[in-house]
Amino acid sequence: MNRVAWRSVRAHAKQFFLTTFAVMLGVAFLSGTLALRASMSETFSKLTSSTITSDLYVQGPKIATDDGKGGGSSSSSLQTQPIDGSLSEQIKRVDGVEAANPGAQMTGVLVGSNDTPVSSMGAPTLFLPLYDEEPGLTWAQGHRPQGEGEIALESGALKNSGLKVGDKTHIVIQGQPTEVTVVGEFHFESSMASATVVGMDPDWLLPMAAPDGRVSGISIDLADGASVDTVKSEITKVVPDGTQVKTRAELIKEQNKTIESQLGFIQTFLMVFVIIAMFVGSFIIMNSFAMSVRQRVKEFALLRAVGASPGSVFGIVFLQAVVIGVVGSALGVAAGAGLLAGLAKLLDAMGMPLLEGTGLTGPIIAISLTVGLAVTIVGALLPAREAALTHPVEAMRGVSGSREKSLVLRTILGGLLLAAGAAAIAAAWVNADLEQRRLIMGLGAGGVILGLLIVSPTLARPMVAALGLPFRVLRPSGRLAVRNIVHNPRRTANTSGALMVGMALVCAGATLAASFSTSTADEVDKSLKADFLVQPATMSSLNARLSNGKVKEIAAIDGVKETSSYSIYTDAVTTPDDKQDPTAAAFVIDPVTFARAYDVKLSSGSMEDLDATHVAVKKDAGLKMGDKVTITGPNGAVEATVGAVINPRGFNANYFYSPELAASVGSWGSPGASTDPAHVLDSPMGMFLTLDNGASLDTVRGEARSIVADTYQYAVRDASEISSQIGQQVNQMLAILYGLLGLSIVIAVLGIVNTLVLSVSERTREIGLMRAVGLGKTQLAGEIITESILTALYGTVLGGATGVVLAAALKKILEDQGLSSLSIPWGQMVGMLVLSVVVGVIAALWPALRASRLPVLDAIATE
Repeated sequence: MNRVAWRSVRAHAKQFFLTTFAVMLGVAFLSGTLALRASMSETFSKLTSSTITSDLYVQGPKIATDDGKGGGSSSSSLQTQPIDGSLSEQIKRVDGVEAANPGAQMTGVLVGSNDTPVSSMGAPTLFLPLYDEEPGLTWAQGHRPQGEGEIALESGALKNSGLKVGDKTHIVIQGQPTEVTVVGEFHFESSMASATVVGMDPDWLLPMAAPDGRVSGISIDLADGASVDTVKSEITKVVPDGTQVKTRAELIKEQNKTIESQLGFIQTFLMVFVIIAMFVGSFIIMNSFAMSVRQRVKEFALLRAVGASPGSVFGIVFLQAVVIGVVGSALGVAAGAGLLAGLAKLLDAMGMPLLEGTGLTGPIIAISLTVGLAVTIVGALLPAREAALTHPVEAMRGVSGSREKSLVLRTILGGLLLAAGAAAIAAAWVNADLEQRRLIMGLGAGGVILGLLIVSPTLARPMVAALGLPFRVLRPSGRLAVRNIVHNPRRTANTSGALMVGMALVCAGATLAASFSTSTADEVDKSLKADFLVQPATMSSLNARLSNGKVKEIAAIDGVKETSSYSIYTDAVTTPDDKQDPTAAAFVIDPVTFARAYDVKLSSGSMEDLDATHVAVKKDAGLKMGDKVTITGPNGAVEATVGAVINPRGFNANYFYSPELAASVGSWGSPGASTDPAHVLDSPMGMFLTLDNGASLDTVRGEARSIVADTYQYAVRDASEISSQIGQQVNQMLAILYGLLGLSIVIAVLGIVNTLVLSVSERTREIGLMRAVGLGKTQLAGEIITESILTALYGTVLGGATGVVLAAALKKILEDQGLSSLSIPWGQMVGMLVLSVVVGVIAALWPALRASRLPVLDAIATE
């Protein structure tokens, strides 16, 4: 039987080419995703090792400890308080210490040779102090910056900027442009990934980065022969209690742990789409084996008749699945490596060398091969069982030996799953807890999609009959195509199932994106009372600040009636139930002018009550009037009482401080922030502009834009421009979603091609008879193309409708998060229908050509 099994595998190899290709695509996506994470991990690990090069590091106490009381992130252990930079002088006097250098960094803008900011896909531009001796840093040319007006560039930054050593350019720090000269080029042992690194004289940078003298840490280099453990012990004795002294290895381990956590999130996100692709691919596998079994019923019957047991027949199909799984998975691993290599070259060409090595480790290859093989085997189990249970005499009654089974039980099961999914979605609507709502909604959506897949054969008959009405005018091709699909509802459902799942996700995403854009535009239009908002121009500029000089210039523009500035602080907040968030974001505002510039949607309390001990909280924070929260910052801790509950859309922070409260606590993210309430908002993140009645909007807009033009980081926008900017960001995310779902759609198209090819083989005798009674080659090709189009249309319509319904259900759940209206992108929906027709035509070309070339007499003689 083993010999028979291998002969069967070789004899039907061509039938399973597309099935193998589908397995390859799914495994390529899987292995590529796993290797991407491993390669990025290796890149950032090398980056960490090449930049953390001193022997010891001194850092302040932890801002907060993730003690299991909630709120703490996996990176909270790295959130440390700034320390007094003057400690470096005490540390230098410790025996064995050769150098002790205060460390700090800032973000800003480097202007390239083309007079535009140097940027690599939103990565930051970092300004670092460069000391005389920097372990791990090598000078390629030039010298260390000395004094104000001189900078040195890391090799990647120099290349991306188009600048050369000796060129003059501009940098922007804290919203203030400054002319500088590039005096040197340096590099670390590893590339800086996509970051733009600018080196400066510490005497110039530190007063800006740490105006109060508090720095992020102190790096310590030891004299030759000094013991790390001994010096570490001595340093611990001279620094304040709670100060952390870490070895290079300890700090690298902490940094790598944080990086792994962040990369884990990216991998989890990508793995969702991997699972979708593998799930969709399983439809092709199952359908291919099911059709193959139906075609080979006589072969299996003859085997049974000469004494083969059901187990032996099962083994034949099972062996085919194993071969396809192994070959497809091996090809998939190779393709995944190729995709990663191509991505690495593309990123490198774009100035973002994010990937090191192939990333394909032994465990990743083993996982990819195992998953690919397992999915293939699971997809083949039911068809193998059907082949094994075929009765010899019954199978010999006709060519196919198979009849359509009743759909009653399947319809009942699918209906129950649909009802359960709908009930879960309804339960999610009334659940008060947001996280639970999302989980229940996800389970409900999964139940609905799975239920539709099960009940799809029942829906196929009436839906395809309706969709096929326009095609019936194409006689006889159209009528034959509609009848053939209606008479094979299981095949139609299985073939279109993959496309249905992909389209459901695409249409749900498109509907949610359109609804979010529409809701945001409505909210901004209703909420923005001011005429303009001066804000960071892009997501990469969110750390930008306007200089106080720019703020005064804008406020002095003729026609500006009132301005209202805001900044963002980062502090540790402990809520009444002892939950702690070590990096809680808070907006610092002038309560009175902010409420006049933007609708805060006051639920309770009063904005005018905000002071040094009262805080406003967002409705989503789950706090109420009178609750007390402990806010801890670098200036101290304050027990603040909730004085107002508000819900301003577009401000993604749970807390709103008055200048008095901000001055009392300070911000871990803004070292040196003013302790004088009158100056807390001197250099804000953004500002609202309200104009005098009769003032020219275009004139004021033009003057404000000219003032911020040389910051390269700020835009002056009205309500419509703010909405348009948000819409662009949503479209970018949607493009990523489409790209990730693209593989699922490609696999779904392969499924249609595969089914049509197998269908032509299965219907060879039928095709020969139709040709014999006068059906022309063109008419035959037209029938197959029409079948393909109808199959694609059925999957698209059912998936699209499902996606829109699920998006509508999710909209109700997200109403509290600002999704106030449902907007169906009809243009995109029509485009998807047109695309499905194109897909159907393309998928049918090869099978149609193959069918039209079948010799008539040979086809009639086929059994």
